Amino acid sequence: MIGVGLGLASPGVLRAAAPGGDWLEQQEAKLDEAEEALKHAAEAAKRAVGVSEEELAKRLVQGQLQLAEGDYEGAAITFLDLLENHPKSQAAPQAVFFLGEALVPLQMERWAFELFTQNLGDGRPEAKRFHQRSVARLLDLSIPRREAGFARRPGLSATPEVRARLRAVGVSTTLEPPKGKMRDEDVERLVRWAQSYPAKDRQPELSYAFGRHLYLSGRHDDAIAVLDAMSPVDIPITRGGEGAQWRVRAAYVAASATLAKGAVDEALERFGRIVKANPSAARDRQIVQLSWLAMARIHHDDGNVEDAVINYRRIGRDSPYFAEAMYETAWTLMAAKRYDRAVQALDLLLVYDPDSPIAAEIKHLRGKIRIQQRDYEGAEEQFLALRREFDRLGKRLGSKLQSSGDATAYFAAVVGEDMEHFSLGSLLPQGAVTVARALPRAVHAEKLSGEVGALNRELDELRAMLAQMEEAVAVPHKAKLFTDLAGHVAALDQGALDVVEVQEQLVARLSVKAKGSGLEQLEGQRRRLREQLDAPRGGANPRLEGAARGVERLEQQAHKLELTVDELRAQLVATERYYEETRAEQKIDHQAFLTQAAEMRDEIASLEDESAALRRRVGRARAALRFANPEDDTWRQALSAYQQHLGQMYAALAKAVPDADADRLWKRAARWHAASTAVRSGLDDAAEGRLKKALVILAEERVNLDRYRVELDAVQGRTKDLVSQVMSATYRDVVGELHNQVMRSEVGLLDVAWAMKEAETDEVHRLELERDRTLGELDAAVQMGLEELGR
Repeated sequence: MIGVGLGLASPGVLRAAAPGGDWLEQQEAKLDEAEEALKHAAEAAKRAVGVSEEELAKRLVQGQLQLAEGDYEGAAITFLDLLENHPKSQAAPQAVFFLGEALVPLQMERWAFELFTQNLGDGRPEAKRFHQRSVARLLDLSIPRREAGFARRPGLSATPEVRARLRAVGVSTTLEPPKGKMRDEDVERLVRWAQSYPAKDRQPELSYAFGRHLYLSGRHDDAIAVLDAMSPVDIPITRGGEGAQWRVRAAYVAASATLAKGAVDEALERFGRIVKANPSAARDRQIVQLSWLAMARIHHDDGNVEDAVINYRRIGRDSPYFAEAMYETAWTLMAAKRYDRAVQALDLLLVYDPDSPIAAEIKHLRGKIRIQQRDYEGAEEQFLALRREFDRLGKRLGSKLQSSGDATAYFAAVVGEDMEHFSLGSLLPQGAVTVARALPRAVHAEKLSGEVGALNRELDELRAMLAQMEEAVAVPHKAKLFTDLAGHVAALDQGALDVVEVQEQLVARLSVKAKGSGLEQLEGQRRRLREQLDAPRGGANPRLEGAARGVERLEQQAHKLELTVDELRAQLVATERYYEETRAEQKIDHQAFLTQAAEMRDEIASLEDESAALRRRVGRARAALRFANPEDDTWRQALSAYQQHLGQMYAALAKAVPDADADRLWKRAARWHAASTAVRSGLDDAAEGRLKKALVILAEERVNLDRYRVELDAVQGRTKDLVSQVMSATYRDVVGELHNQVMRSEVGLLDVAWAMKEAETDEVHRLELERDRTLGELDAAVQMGLEELGR
C-alpha cells in the first residue's frame, strides 16, 4: 500500500502542490514553452540548408576587405568559394573580377588573365560593371608593375661610380620596362578596347592604366593626351571628387612622358605642379617625393647645383627615398667641388643607414673626397681603417672554408635547423651581411629557404586543423557542431528539465492525497536518481580523466624535448663562440669541429620535429576530448532513468488517487518526451546531411595533404642542399668581395700616395718656376748694373 508523501525543501525533493487554477496554468505554461521549443527544433531538423543572396553578398564584401588589407590568399579563397559553390548567384560575376585581383599579387598572372578575360566575355549587368577595370588590369599585365620597393632600391641610379664602370666595359645601364606574358595581338586588341570608350565615359582607373601603357610603349604624345584628360592643368591635383586617387599618379606619368620627349622645361613645370599637392594617402605622398627627386636630377644634369640640392633636401628623413636623395646630393656637391658639404651628406647617410648595401661605397667615397680636399692624412686614415675592417672580416671568414665539403654540410645543417627563419646573419658576421645582401643569388636563396620553411609550417598547421575537423565530425551527436542546431539542442535540454519539473509537481500533487507504506521507499529512490541527474555534467568521469592524464603526459614529453633543445642550442652557441675566439691560439681540428657542429644542429632539428609532432598529437587529443563530450550521453541516460521512475511513481499514485487534470498534463509531458527523442535524432540527421559534402572534402583533402607532405619533404631536402651550396658559394663570394674591398682600400692608399707625389711634383715645379723667374730677374738686374758701369 502507498503511504503519505512528504514535502522537502531541496530542488531534488518533491514539495506538495497547492491545488487551484493558478497552479494548473503555471504547469500548462511550462509545457507550452517546451512544446514551442520542440516545434522549432522539429522545423529546423526538416529545413533545407541554403545560403541566401544576402549572405553571399556579405561574403563578397568580406573578400574585398581581405583584399584591401593585403590578405590576398584569404581573399582568393573567399572569392573562389563563391565561384565554385555558388556559380549562379549574383555575387559570382563580381567574384570573378576580384579573384583575378587577388591572384596578381600571388604571381598567378596567367590565371588572373583568364579571369579578367572571362569577365569581359560576361554580358550580365553585374559583370559589365567591371569591364573597364578588367581592361585596365589586363593592360597592367601586358607591362607588369615592378615589385614593391623597386624605386627605392639602391641600384644603378644610386651609384654613379658603378654606372660609370659598367659603361666603361660596354654594359648598358638603361632599364627597359618589364615584358608581360601576353601576345602582341592581344595587347593591340586591349588598346583598341580602351580606345572604344569615349574619354568622358572612361573610368579613371582605365584612363591611368591606358596612359601608363602608352608611356611605357613609347607613345608619349598619346599618353600625355590621355593622362592630361584625367588631371587638367587648370584643376588642382589634390581636389577631391571621382578619380581623385589617380590624379597624382597620372600627373607624374605625364610629366615623365614629357621628359622622355626631351621637353625639359615643360617637364620641370609639370613636376613643380605635383609637388604643390598635399595628398593624404601614403603612396601618393611618395609620388610627390619622387617628383622632388625628378626635379633635383634634372637640375643636376643641367649643372644647376643649388636648385638640385634644394630639391634633394625636400625629401625628409621619414621618406623611403631619403637615403638615395642624400647619396645623390653628395655626388652633386662633389661635381661642384663643394667637398665639405658632400662629406657632411655622406656622414649623415652613414648615421641614417649604417648597414646600407652601399655603405662600403660611401666609405671609399669619403676617402676620395679627402684626397680632392688635399687632406692626405685624413684620406690615408680613412683607407687604412677600411683595409683593416675588410681584411679582418676576410680572414675571419676565409679560415672557415679550409674544407669545402665540411663547410657545405655545416651550412646544410644551419639551413635545415629552421628553414623559415634562416637568414644570412646565421652564417655571416654582421659586417659581412651587408656585403652578402648585394649578391642577388644569396638574397634569393635566403628568400627561398624562408618560403619553403613557411610552406612546411603552413602544411603542418593544415594537417593539424584537418585532424581536429576529423575528430569533430566523428562525434555521435553532430548537431552541436552547428550553431543553429546546437541552439535547438540546448532548448530541448532545457525543455526536458522543465517537463520533468512539471512531472515532479504532478507526482507531488498526488502524493499529498495518497496513503501507503511504499511511498517513502519510492521517494528515496527518486532522490538518488535526481542526484545522478544533477551530478554528471559537473561530476567525475573516469574515462575523461584517463584521457586528460594521457594528454598531460604528452605535453610533459613535449616540454622536456623543448628544454633539451634549448640546452643543446645553448651548448652549440657557446661551442661555436669559443671556437671563433680561441682557434688562433689552439690547434683545433677544423674539419672535426664543423662535422660535430653539423651533427649537433641536425640533432636539434630532429628533436624540434619530434616535439612538434607531439604538440600536434596533443592538439588532436584535446580536440577529441572537446568534441566527444560523453557527459551529454551520461546526462541523457540519467534523465531517461529519472523520467521512467517518475512514470512508475505516477502510475502507482494515479491508481490510488485519480486526478483528471493531472492525468491530462501527464499525458502531454509523456508525448513531449517521446517526440523529443525523434526530434533529437532528426537534428543529428540534419547535421549529417550538412556534413555529407564536408566529409567527402575532408577525405579528399586528407589524401591531398598526405601527398603534399611527401612532395614537400622531397622538395625540402633538395632546397636545403641547394641553399647550402649557394651559401657555400656566397661565403666564398663574400670573402672574395672583402678581399676586393681590401684591394680597393690599398688602391685608395696608392691614390693618396700618387696625389701626394703629384702635389709634391706640382710644388717642385712651382718652386722651380719661381726660382727660374727669380734668377731671371737677378740676371736682368746684374746685366743692367753692368751696363750702367760700362757707361
